[in-house]
Amino acid sequence: MAKHRFLILGTLFLLLVSFACREKERSIRAGPVEKPVVLPIQTEKPNIRPPALAGTWYKGEPAALKKDVEGYLAGVPQKLIREFQSQKIHAVITPHAGHTYSGQGEAYLYALLKNRPIKRVILIGPSHYAGYRGVAVSQFTHYQTPLGKVPLDRAVCRQLLAGGGLFRDEPVAEKREHSLEIQLPFLQTVLKDFKLVPLIIGRINQSDYATAAKTIKKFIDDETLIIASSDFTHYGKNFRHTPYKKDIRANIEKTDRAALQHALDLNGSRFVSHVEENNLTICGYRPIALMLSLLPADAPGRLLHYYTSGDANRDYSHSVSYASVVFTERQQSPDLIGTADDKLNRAEEQTLLKLARATLKTYLKDQTRPDLKDYRLTPFLKKKSGIFVTLKKNGRLRGCIGRIFDPQPLAESTIEYTIHSAIHDSRFRSVTLDEEPDLHIEISVLSPMRRVKGYRDIVVGPHGVYLVKGSRSAVFLPQVAPEQGWDRKEMLEQLCLKAGLAKGAWKQPDMQFFVFTAHVFQE
Repeated sequence: MAKHRFLILGTLFLLLVSFACREKERSIRAGPVEKPVVLPIQTEKPNIRPPALAGTWYKGEPAALKKDVEGYLAGVPQKLIREFQSQKIHAVITPHAGHTYSGQGEAYLYALLKNRPIKRVILIGPSHYAGYRGVAVSQFTHYQTPLGKVPLDRAVCRQLLAGGGLFRDEPVAEKREHSLEIQLPFLQTVLKDFKLVPLIIGRINQSDYATAAKTIKKFIDDETLIIASSDFTHYGKNFRHTPYKKDIRANIEKTDRAALQHALDLNGSRFVSHVEENNLTICGYRPIALMLSLLPADAPGRLLHYYTSGDANRDYSHSVSYASVVFTERQQSPDLIGTADDKLNRAEEQTLLKLARATLKTYLKDQTRPDLKDYRLTPFLKKKSGIFVTLKKNGRLRGCIGRIFDPQPLAESTIEYTIHSAIHDSRFRSVTLDEEPDLHIEISVLSPMRRVKGYRDIVVGPHGVYLVKGSRSAVFLPQVAPEQGWDRKEMLEQLCLKAGLAKGAWKQPDMQFFVFTAHVFQE
């Protein structure tokens, strides 16, 4: 009997469980009766990098640091700041020594950024203290300075690391690295509500720049600024770099400007090759090359300020160079020479040629420049235009440097690029005063550049050509191909070789071509 009672109770229990399950299923299908409890989203635990340089490389007390930074910013000419107010700034190259040395160079760039709508800063520096291959991406949530905390763009950092490849977690790279931290007090002073993407570059190969850039470009928009942190020539026994025994300051600047010219031409591959082949001591050349790979094809670069640490006491036995460079969106200015029909008359040509000749004589003699007040400058000579100054000796090229993007007034550019062609063309030794009488001067005044659909739109003779593929680029003036007897195919092959590309690369679909014309005149 007891057995039967147990079976009956067990059956009733199973029926009750079954009924409860059916009711629960019915309730689920119909929707919840009560509002469900929503668990809070788990936020990332703060992980703050403390300042490594405060109190040594820059002031450690907030008020003193703020006063220092604002003092450097106040030293930037207002005329320069106004000139860039309406221009979009894509990127900058900034020095990274202690503020006592590099503060003024940094300020020349950061003064241009004040109150701009920049929400993300991709800050790229070299690894001074850790050896590794690839690009170190931060795992911190904030960088701390005496002026407060800078939030990192964790979403971008996580996605870069998730992609693997060149991007890696390398905590030791950040621990002491100064090339990034030294920028932060300036950024905190001139920008509001921005997030940081800190990248520290170790060893990478020539082909890695395009690979890394392809990944990073996904995160670049109109509210993103790219900063490459780099000092230039490190000269002295402590740096194991003493190639010059005399005219040290002049030779340091010539070395730096020759390298800078490749960067200003947006030619990252030639910049890297030039630095590595000549064993130059430009510590942040890799960040600069990566930055160049991230820029649009027609983002003109301009050197705003250049000096060396040795300038303070005229002692160059131990010296570091600092260059402030900005890359902007190319703009057509109302005072820009417009077409090939906007030609100088003969009197204006002669004025520029006399100005170039006087520049050679005075600069090679005592590094002074002609006074433009001594020349009759027509409104046309005050207009902005691209220009190249070519120097020849006994019919052979002796120097040729010019400006394509971000043109300046013709008369001023004539002086500037006569000096560059004589002193800073890396293909030749500097021109000497004794050579000056034997030099022949040719000036090419350029029309604005325009992009064409493909190589078939290029006309040999009338057209100068600027060729761009990724971070590689090269330019030929219109007269180059006719002088060499090249047809279009030969010209494009030579242009590719000049850019460090394969001869046939001009046929590839991702090649970009820009053309311009030139008004050429000579002595």
